[in-house]
Amino acid sequence: MMKWLNKLLSTPSTDPLATALSSILGFTPENTQFYHQAFCHSSIEEPKYGDNERLEFLGDSILDSVITEYLYHKLPTKDEGVLTDIRSKMVSRHTLNKLAKEFKIDEFIQTNLGGKIPVSVFGNAFEALIAAIYLDKGEPFCRNFIISKIIKKYFSLETLEKEISSYKKHFIHWTQKTNKSFSFELQSETGESHNKSFQMALVLEGSEISKATASSKKKAEEATAKIACESLKI
Repeated sequence: MMKWLNKLLSTPSTDPLATALSSILGFTPENTQFYHQAFCHSSIEEPKYGDNERLEFLGDSILDSVITEYLYHKLPTKDEGVLTDIRSKMVSRHTLNKLAKEFKIDEFIQTNLGGKIPVSVFGNAFEALIAAIYLDKGEPFCRNFIISKIIKKYFSLETLEKEISSYKKHFIHWTQKTNKSFSFELQSETGESHNKSFQMALVLEGSEISKATASSKKKAEEATAKIACESLKI
């Protein structure tokens, strides 16, 4: 996981991490202890700079704040529901894991988890990296980095608005806009405890409009909501 270090053993830099990150981030880190900490998973015992859990907490808040303000000003005609939906897609765990790969976080992260590292570890480290930039370079620099190097480079707001990440949320938002009543109703639950099957129906204004079966209630609700959205052309 430390391929970058092997490449930089001969560099005169006092901290090879700063050199390795400069080509990826577009700037040279100054207070490198923050970055060492950002890439250190809590599975490492007695880390020199501490693990990245506190930085992850801070980075999550910073990302959320900057993206919220950016969307507010960039999409002045969109309502709260649309803005919330777009933001949730931008800061989802799946998205953060992908961004971590784009920024080559997997080459820097240090863990004691063996060869199989959950992808969420990289997304968490990405949030910690944002906090490291904030603490190293300050709020204005970090804000500009998020907007120019992340939002503008990796996201299309138009595409995000059209993209449906959860059909259940999409359907509920539609019922709120159209002032319609609905309910998800469990029709049957079958199978052994380790292999259950749930059939869920979606009732709109007193009439059943779709139903689906899945291995959990949550999945069944999502599946029946998708069928409803497609049949109603929402």
